Amino acid sequence: MTHDDDDQTTFLFFAPERDPHAWALDLAGLGEALRESFPEVRYRVRQDSTRHGEPYLSFWAATADGIEFDGTATVHGRDCVMLGDTTAEEAAHFLTWLRDSYLPAPDLIRFSSEPAVERGVETDWRLPADGDAGRVADELRHHLAVVDGA
Repeated sequence: MTHDDDDQTTFLFFAPERDPHAWALDLAGLGEALRESFPEVRYRVRQDSTRHGEPYLSFWAATADGIEFDGTATVHGRDCVMLGDTTAEEAAHFLTWLRDSYLPAPDLIRFSSEPAVERGVETDWRLPADGDAGRVADELRHHLAVVDGA
C-alpha cells in the first residue's frame, strides 16, 4: 500500500550494539554492491572534517521505478547507514535490499530516526528479519508514530 502522506525524514540503520561491526561493512564494497544492484548509482569514499576525519561513504542510488536514496555509511563506532530526506516507503526498498542482498544475516539491522534523536529516544528498534518492503515500511511508520507520541 502506498502512503502518500508519508513525511520525509532521516533514518539511521546500524548493527546491533552488542556486535557493532556485525555487518563487516566495507565502505568501498558497499558502494560497488550498490552499483551492481541499482541502475543509477554515484558513490565516493571520503575522509574530511565532516565525520571528524573518519572515512565515510557518500552515495546516491535510484531504482528503475525512480525511487532515490541519498545517504552515507560509516564504520566509526558501529556499522551504520543513514538515509536522508526519505519516506518510510522509500527507505523500506533500500532496507530490504540491504537486509536480503548485502548483509551477512537478515537479523542484524537496528534503526532509529531523526525525530527519535531529537526527542532523546535512545531505543534501538529492530528491523524485521523477513517480510517484504511493505512490512518494513509499516515497521518504520510504527516507529515514527510511537516517537511522535513520546
